[in-house]
Amino acid sequence: MDVLCDQARQAGVLVDEPKDSGYPVGYWVFLRDPDGHTLELSYGQEIGITVEQGNT
Repeated sequence: MDVLCDQARQAGVLVDEPKDSGYPVGYWVFLRDPDGHTLELSYGQEIGITVEQGNT
């Protein structure tokens, strides 16, 4: 995630610096795509843990 944030920062599409909001929100950041849409990248959110455990 940090590598992706560094790449986004260099490309000028990082909306704001990444934030670690702890459980259950996790580590997250917003990027802007070429069309102006906002994309969220996240790590450690509860849904990811649920999927890893097979509780879908």
